[in-house]
Amino acid sequence: MYPISDLTAFCRKTTGDVPPKLVGASTTVVGSKMYLYGGRLVSERKMVSDIYMFDLESFKWERVAQNPEDDIPQARYFHSADTWRNHLIIFGGMAIKPQSENPEDLCVLNDVRLFDLTNRRWLPAAPLPADSSLIPNARYAHLSSVTADRLFIIGGQDLANVWLDDVYIFDLNSQMWIQRRDYPRHCGTYRSVAVTADQRVRLPQEEMRGGQASARLGPVGSRFKVDKAAPPAANATESDKLIHLPYSAQPTEDYPCDIFLFSNYNFTDVQRELEVFTPLSDGDFTVSDRSASMTGTSFPPGLRFPTGAILGTYFIVAGTYLSQTYQSFSIWALDLINMTWSRIDPGSALASGSWFRSCLWASANKFVVFGNRNGNLVEDYNRRLLSWDHVTCIDLEAFGIYQPPPLVLDIPMQELGLAALEEGLMADFEIICDDGRRIKCSRKLLEDRWPWFKEQRRIFIQAATRALEAMPAVSSHTPLPEVASANRQEQRPDPRLTPRAFNLSEPYPITLALLQYFYSMALITPLQHAPAVLSQLLLLASTYQLTHLQSLVKHAMHRALSYATSVGIYGVSTLCSCRSLQIR
Repeated sequence: MYPISDLTAFCRKTTGDVPPKLVGASTTVVGSKMYLYGGRLVSERKMVSDIYMFDLESFKWERVAQNPEDDIPQARYFHSADTWRNHLIIFGGMAIKPQSENPEDLCVLNDVRLFDLTNRRWLPAAPLPADSSLIPNARYAHLSSVTADRLFIIGGQDLANVWLDDVYIFDLNSQMWIQRRDYPRHCGTYRSVAVTADQRVRLPQEEMRGGQASARLGPVGSRFKVDKAAPPAANATESDKLIHLPYSAQPTEDYPCDIFLFSNYNFTDVQRELEVFTPLSDGDFTVSDRSASMTGTSFPPGLRFPTGAILGTYFIVAGTYLSQTYQSFSIWALDLINMTWSRIDPGSALASGSWFRSCLWASANKFVVFGNRNGNLVEDYNRRLLSWDHVTCIDLEAFGIYQPPPLVLDIPMQELGLAALEEGLMADFEIICDDGRRIKCSRKLLEDRWPWFKEQRRIFIQAATRALEAMPAVSSHTPLPEVASANRQEQRPDPRLTPRAFNLSEPYPITLALLQYFYSMALITPLQHAPAVLSQLLLLASTYQLTHLQSLVKHAMHRALSYATSVGIYGVSTLCSCRSLQIR
C-alpha cells in the first residue's frame, strides 16, 4: 500500500535569490513570509548582516535591500531573532571584533536592533539603561521569545563559553531593559528552545466549569422573555446542553500567551524538561515546571539544535537526531491538554538529505523544513551548515494539529442569537424545508450573513421589477392620493418585490442547524454536532462558499473523529476537498 505518511509532506526546490550555505543564521516567520538574517558564510568564514525573504507560498527567495543610510547592525551569528508588530528583533550573537581582519578574533554582543518590515529600514539602536544591573551580559547561542510586548532573553554563553544562568526582559514599547532574574538552569540553542504563539487557544467549557464565565441564565430561549414566569419556547435549547468549542483569540492580561521552554540533554540517556513562563500584568512573570507531566508511549530522542513552535494546543519540537546507527531530522508534538507526546511522520520527504532548520507557517497549519535533499546530514551537522536549496512542507492538520478558528461573536452574543431564532424575534421571513415544514427567521440577518442568499434576492427583485414594468396599466384603477410623510426618504419597498419565503431542499434538522449557525455564527447546539448533521453542514459550506462555517465544521470533525465516525468524515471530506481532514 502507498504509505499514508507520504501524503502529509512534499519537497520542492527553492528559486530566486537562494542564500549561500550559512552557519548560525536566524529564521523568523511573519505571515506567509520567512526572514533569514545574518550568519557566517561557510565558503569564506565571513560573517554577514544580510536579510533574505522567503515566500512560503511560491517557494521563492528574495534578497532584501538595506538602506545604506541606516545604522546597519554588526554582522553576527548565533544571535536571536523574533517578530513584534511587523518588526524583526535581533539580539546579541557572536561577531568579529570591529576593525579586525582576523576571522578568529571574536566578540559577543548585547544590542537590541529592530528592522521595520513595512518600509525595510533599521531603527536606531535602543539606549542602554542608567542602571547597569539591567544591562544584559553579551552572549550568543541564547534563547529568546516575545510575549505581552516584552522580549525575554534566556541563558546562552559568553565569549569564554561560560553559561549565563539568567533571564532579562526588554520592554518593546518603552525600548528599555526592565528586569533581570537568576535562572537555575543551563539553556542554549544546542539543546533547548523557547517558543510562544501569537494567539491563545481558549477552552470555554473548562472556563465555565471553573466559574470564570458570567452566570448562565437558564434556557437560552427564555432570555428575551418579559414574563419571567412564562415557560420557555418549546424548542428552546437548555444552556447546559450547549457545546462551546475551543477557539483562538488574541492574548489578554487574564489569558496571556505563555513561553514554553523545552530542554533535552545527556543524549545517551535523554533527560527532558519543560518549563512555562507566564507573563504578569505588572511586568513580572512566573515559572512553572511541567516536566513531570509529560507522558506518552514514546518520547522524543535527544534532539540537537532543536527548533520549536506552538500551534493550537500543541507544542512542536524538531531537531537533529544522531546515533551510531541512525541519523535523522525528527519532529515531535506534545498535546498541551493531556501532555502526551506523539511523533510527526513526514514519510520519505526527509528520509534522505541534509535537513536542519525548521519553522512554523501558522496561518497554513504547516511545518516547513529547509535543507538540501542531496546533502549529507552527518557531515553538514559537524560543520553546523545550513542549506536553503530545498524546502519540505508538512501538513500538520493531517495529524490533528491546527489553529482553531476565532470567534465571530462572543459567547453571550452567540447564545442571544440562538435565543432570537428560537423565540422568532424579528422574524419576517420563512425557510421552507423539503418536507414542507417552515422555520421563521429574519430576512435581513440572512442577507447579512449568507452572501448567496443576498445575491439570489437581488436577482429575484430585478426579475420581478422587469415583470412589473412590462405589465399593461389598468385604466379602471384610480390612483390613491399621495400621503405626506414625515420622512419622504424612507419609502417602503413594493410588497410584490419582497419574497416572504424561500424553499431550501434540505431536511428540517439540516435547515434548522444551518439557521442556528447564521444566528450564532457558531456550532453550539447538540443538533449541529450530530455526525450526520455535521456532514451535511460541510457540504452546504462548500456549496455556498461559507468559509467560516467550513472551518468550524472541520474543527468539530477533528474533535469528533473516532473509529465510529471516520467513514462518514472521510467520505464528506473527500467530496468537499478537505484534504487534511481526509488524510487524517
